[in-house]
Amino acid sequence: MKSVEVNGIEIFVEEAENYIQINDINGDDLAKLWKPLTEQYPGYDVNLCFRNMSEPKDILAEIGAEVLEDCISMQVTPQAFTPCGDAEITLLKKSDFDEFAALHDTLPDMYWTSRRLWDKWDNWRILVIHTNSKMTGYTMLCLAMRDASMGEIYAVEGDNQTQREALFSAAVRCIFENGKTVAFRVVERDNLNEKAAALAVGFREVGFYTGYHVKCP
Repeated sequence: MKSVEVNGIEIFVEEAENYIQINDINGDDLAKLWKPLTEQYPGYDVNLCFRNMSEPKDILAEIGAEVLEDCISMQVTPQAFTPCGDAEITLLKKSDFDEFAALHDTLPDMYWTSRRLWDKWDNWRILVIHTNSKMTGYTMLCLAMRDASMGEIYAVEGDNQTQREALFSAAVRCIFENGKTVAFRVVERDNLNEKAAALAVGFREVGFYTGYHVKCP
C-alpha cells in the first residue's frame, strides 16, 4: 500500500485492490476527509483502524461504518518467550500452496487472501501442521513491517489447543530467528482459546484495537 494525503490527512491506498486503510483518525478529521475521499475513490473498501483510542462513533455511524474487529493487542519479547508444544511444524513450500489456499480461504473477513499472500510471498512466512499427511493447521506471519523490530502474526488456525500453542510458539521463534525483537498479535476479544494459547507462550496484553469497514459510495 502507498501513503497518500487527502485534505492533509494520511491514508494508505492499494489501488489494484480498491482498498484504503486509515489509522487512528479523530472525528473532526474523519468528517473533513469523508466527502473528498468518496469523490476521489468511489467504490473503494475502507478499513478504519483505531489503536488504543476511543473511536468517533457518531461520525462512523453517520458514514455507515460497521465494526469489523474488536481486539486486544498482545506482544512477547525474547526474554518472556516460553516455547510450547512438540508438534512437527514446517515452513510452507510453494509447491504445497494450493492445499494451504483451500484451507485459508474459508476464513471470513480476511483481507490477506491466498492470492494476495502469493503476490507478496517474500514478505510472509507460513508455518503448517500436517496430521496423517493432511494439512490441519497453520500460522502466517509478516516480517515486512514499518517497525523493523517487529514481526506480526496474522492468523493461528489449529484443530485444538495443543496445536494452537505449538503454532504460536513456532511463529514467535520464526520471528525472532529473523532478527525481530517483538512478536505482535491482535486477538479477537471473544476468542478465549487463542488468547489462552498466546498467554501460554509468553504474550501479554499491551493495548486494544477496533476496526471498522465501510464502502465509499
